[in-house]
Amino acid sequence: MKFKQILVLLFFAGILINLPAKASELIALPEQGDEQIWPVNNWQEAELPVEIKSALTPLIEQANNGGLGDTRSIVIIHQGKIVAETYADGFDQNTKQISWSMAKSITSALVGRAVLLGLIEDIDQPMPSPWQADDPRAKISWRQWLNMTDGLEYSEIGEPDFTKNDVVQMMFGKGKFDTVSYVKGLPLENPPGTNWNYSSAGYHLIGNALQRLTTEQQGNNPIDPALMVEFVDSKLFDVIGMDAQIEFDPAGTFMGGSLVWASARDFAKFGYLYLRDGIWKGTRILPEYWVDFSRTKTPAKNSDIYGGGWWISADNTNATFSAQGHEGQIIWIDPSRDIVIVRLGLIGNSDIGWPQIHEWCQQVAELFPKTN
Repeated sequence: MKFKQILVLLFFAGILINLPAKASELIALPEQGDEQIWPVNNWQEAELPVEIKSALTPLIEQANNGGLGDTRSIVIIHQGKIVAETYADGFDQNTKQISWSMAKSITSALVGRAVLLGLIEDIDQPMPSPWQADDPRAKISWRQWLNMTDGLEYSEIGEPDFTKNDVVQMMFGKGKFDTVSYVKGLPLENPPGTNWNYSSAGYHLIGNALQRLTTEQQGNNPIDPALMVEFVDSKLFDVIGMDAQIEFDPAGTFMGGSLVWASARDFAKFGYLYLRDGIWKGTRILPEYWVDFSRTKTPAKNSDIYGGGWWISADNTNATFSAQGHEGQIIWIDPSRDIVIVRLGLIGNSDIGWPQIHEWCQQVAELFPKTN
């Protein structure tokens, strides 16, 4: 694979104390009712009203006929039921596909689980890291890593020089055998919490920190990938019925910024967990206000498009938020319309890009009536 292809491949590869989010600043999540529908084993399906279906059909056809590149899967959830679902040849509802950077949203959820389970007491405390205690980088908090305001000198999005693009070097260059060792060598450039900078490295470190916690909990050392798989499965995936698989680098670090495999239906379950405010079948899975934290902009003044592992609205409506991964992988959530949209596939070297994918998701969502 050529370096240019690699660069494009990874270009996009997004109980608490003192949370900045306030519910009044955000579009409210749908209310939880006694008759709430949950995809316990699988999704229920529903027929759309004729007027919505007739408007949605050409948008689905557009996506499947090259309008969004090579679209492999589309799943649309409205009010807890599948209302549209299509697959390209060779793919079906059981096919696991790569998340790319949608993994960051899942890693953020795993931090939330660790908070709820008491493994993390305060996200404003320093996150376990590879640096010595007296190193300023060792004082970077969980919140700052989640918000991508860690302050490390790191270049990913928009870096045209392959030799200077850290994500290329970290995953395919000198850091490919040991991600943590690569990140350990990055100097501090800005005071933590002051500057937003998109970073897959930070989420790989979060994955490593979660491994440290789960390993210590079970009295094992060094880090054991099998223990992390057990934690992720038992504490998140199995709880919501998500059949997914996480990946590790050769050194055994969970690649929390890039590599989770799941089907479109299972990625939809993950989005549905967030649409339902971190509650599943009436049980709180994520801490109260964790979803609001995830969809509230970082404290940094240089960005209004990112929260805590999730991309957010930049139009001040605070209506939608999404998990996004390279080549147009997306879980689009619109609380005002009680909808989750999943699109998986490839953009390739066409003129199709994120603006077109965002516009398509918005057009689909706007076909459905607002519920709040």
